Amino acid sequence: MTIALRGTPAASGVAVGSYILYDPTPPLISHEQLVPEAVAAEKERLDRAIQASKQEITQLRDQVSERLGKEEAAIFDAHLLILEDEALLESAYQRIEDGLMNAEQALWEAADEFAQLLANLSDSYFQARATDIYDIRTRVICHLQGKPVPQLRHLQHPAIIVARDLLPSDTAGLDAQLVLGLATEQGGPTSHTAILARQLGIPAVVGATGLLEKLRQENIASARVALDGSSGEVVIDPDEATVVQYQTALEQYRKLQQELQALRTLPAVTPDGVKVEVAANIGRSKDALPAVEAGANGVGLFRTEFLFLDRTTPPSEEEQFEAYSTVLKAFAGKTVIVRTLDIGGDKSIPYLSLEHEDNPFLGLRGIRLCLAEKHQPLFRTQVRALLRAAEHNPASLWIMYPMICDSRELRQARAFVAETEAMLLAEGILKNPVSNKIRQGIMIETPAAALLVDVLSKDADFFSIGTNDLSQYTLASDRMNANLVELHRPFHPAVMRSIAQIITTAHKYNRWIGMCGEMAGNPRACKFLLGVGLDEFSMEVNSLNAVKQIIRSTTRGEAQEIVQRVLAAESADEIEQILL
Repeated sequence: MTIALRGTPAASGVAVGSYILYDPTPPLISHEQLVPEAVAAEKERLDRAIQASKQEITQLRDQVSERLGKEEAAIFDAHLLILEDEALLESAYQRIEDGLMNAEQALWEAADEFAQLLANLSDSYFQARATDIYDIRTRVICHLQGKPVPQLRHLQHPAIIVARDLLPSDTAGLDAQLVLGLATEQGGPTSHTAILARQLGIPAVVGATGLLEKLRQENIASARVALDGSSGEVVIDPDEATVVQYQTALEQYRKLQQELQALRTLPAVTPDGVKVEVAANIGRSKDALPAVEAGANGVGLFRTEFLFLDRTTPPSEEEQFEAYSTVLKAFAGKTVIVRTLDIGGDKSIPYLSLEHEDNPFLGLRGIRLCLAEKHQPLFRTQVRALLRAAEHNPASLWIMYPMICDSRELRQARAFVAETEAMLLAEGILKNPVSNKIRQGIMIETPAAALLVDVLSKDADFFSIGTNDLSQYTLASDRMNANLVELHRPFHPAVMRSIAQIITTAHKYNRWIGMCGEMAGNPRACKFLLGVGLDEFSMEVNSLNAVKQIIRSTTRGEAQEIVQRVLAAESADEIEQILL
């Protein structure tokens, strides 16, 4: 019996074929209490298991580094840091001492407590990191019990891997050439499965609730699965007609990828001669060269917060200088828009000692945090590194401030940059001023900024629309809340009208405006954004050529007709039909 499920698209592409169900049994934990005399020996037993786990993780890191590169292996460095976390270890030891728990139970409960703290945060990146703690917990407990650590390896034939979730340890030895696709019951766009799939170009769907239960039903007749990584559909036991449909879609997808590859070096120009920029969103310096090779005109968003994650101390000025310099050199004179540190109360970065906030998305985050006196040294280091990196080609660097709500904040940020430049000149580190050639602008991601584009134009050299947060704040709906899916629609008329107004006002005041949110890389939104006059589309690298193809085949006049229909629409459903 054919069953269709809907999950979250994680990596584009289509797959159909046999599947392997990977669902290792979690370790069984004894709740037998210790006698007081056994406490010291039990703590030593836990220490030995932790040390053995560290050695194993180090070996995995080296293997993955050799196979996929150092950046991909960095997750195992994060695992090592977790195993050295004093708070986590002390929590486990305390349970052994005070609760007379055996080492397995003590670690199980301590890790669960820490993982739940991460899972309850509103930031999807840190929610996904909770699975890393579970991964580490399983490894240590396996060593305590003398059992092998579960791992997905030694595939005998090409197959789609179906799992409850996939952790770094599960996939470390995986032969990607034999993986047709990935489908998991848990996880989101920032989960390990999603990240791995995008890195390796494997179609993937995550968050397909009920997937394993459906596969285990007795009336499943075949061992085949089909999935569409663009729509999020997973089909269990597809009938012949569905198999043919997916095989045809797979052939079309491969053909399309070949055609799109041919667009890599071509400009994004409409048939009637309107030129726009198609740029890349990146998170680390190593993303720069692949973006250049994929045909990006520049960087529309460098998420610098990724430099601060998965470590116990903030990156030094030299580390940041190297990262920014690498990206600027890779793009050789093209525009690189660097967003200053965008973190806040919803992101638990231990070394920042951020205070708990009841409503972190409306709290101390973005530019508010950077300008707060307590965190100014952190911001100072970043600005120093940026100014130094820009010295040889300052016009290429555009600095973008997140979470700006009014001109006061923007003026404070600009004054901070000027003050930092004066320090560097006085120290002799900078030979000549550069800030007068660097553009400084803002991300428009709050309704306040959207309504004040005319006022902000007096101090902002450019704008870039962050549609993810703009939608969230405009619709007063948490984009991570599964109960609000129907409300949080990317093509909600309030959001579309706001975007049109922002772009129109920016151009009225002669300001360049781009977009770096998810909508910019959505082919369905492309004609609307082209019609309202967006200057730059910035997106994940794998979306570049698909968007470029639409731009090259659509006149501005055709796009403007779509704009009129969208702005007259009264519901997200209506707009989605227009943009099909």
